[in-house]
Amino acid sequence: MIRAAIYARFSTELQNEKSTDDQIVLCRAYAARHQLDVVAAYEDKARSGASMFGRAGLMRLMDAARERKFDVVIVDALDRLSRDMEDLAGLHKRLSFLGIEIQAVHDGTADAILIGIRGLVGEDGAKKVRRGMAGVVRDGRHAGGRAFGYRAVLGRPGDWRSLKRRLR
Repeated sequence: MIRAAIYARFSTELQNEKSTDDQIVLCRAYAARHQLDVVAAYEDKARSGASMFGRAGLMRLMDAARERKFDVVIVDALDRLSRDMEDLAGLHKRLSFLGIEIQAVHDGTADAILIGIRGLVGEDGAKKVRRGMAGVVRDGRHAGGRAFGYRAVLGRPGDWRSLKRRLR
């Protein structure tokens, strides 16, 4: 059987923590339909796809690829690997050199043409994400990770309350 690794990622702490779990379930079902043996799953939670920096799960996946621990990488969508065209093309090139295919649940096996198209679309998506985050900031909410000295307000994503006690 062909050995497969799964990679899942979601972007911000404002997204559902279960997002990577849902992606992994979807990828496992894809693997079962295509008779692929899932030998590992890698994930990055609350990590942007705009850069490869700070994505320990992706780095572990690439280390395992160099050790030839799997033959196929399965992702929900190519933008889970990267939304940056150069990074996505580079990942595809390195994995292809190692004889490892990338298979996306909704797009099938990735080739150079699909990588180019998805890289362009992913960069467009990154612009939309930045535009959406700018709107969150304009609304007076926090658009990023945890902020020192603040805690989230339950039931109000992006709304933070100071932990400082008010002086009287």
